[in-house]
Amino acid sequence: MKVNSTLALTDIIDFILNKVALHTKTPRDTLQADTSLAKVGVDSLIAVLLCGYLEDEYQLEIEPLIMFEYKTADQVANVIFKRVTSE
Repeated sequence: MKVNSTLALTDIIDFILNKVALHTKTPRDTLQADTSLAKVGVDSLIAVLLCGYLEDEYQLEIEPLIMFEYKTADQVANVIFKRVTSE
């Protein structure tokens, strides 16, 4: 597994926000951990892409629905962090 003991929650948040900025054309410096993903344009297609990136990065299976169940990068990252650190 690529993930190691130095993984921080902020790493996952940054990873998510960088990908959101890329796909929504939103300037990265305007995105915060508590920014609503839907309000910046994360739709079902982008949610699928984000989950693919997260799966590749953290070796997890993630359903795209997570992007709508949890509304912010911080909330999504918390779920992923818990799953990664519990394995």
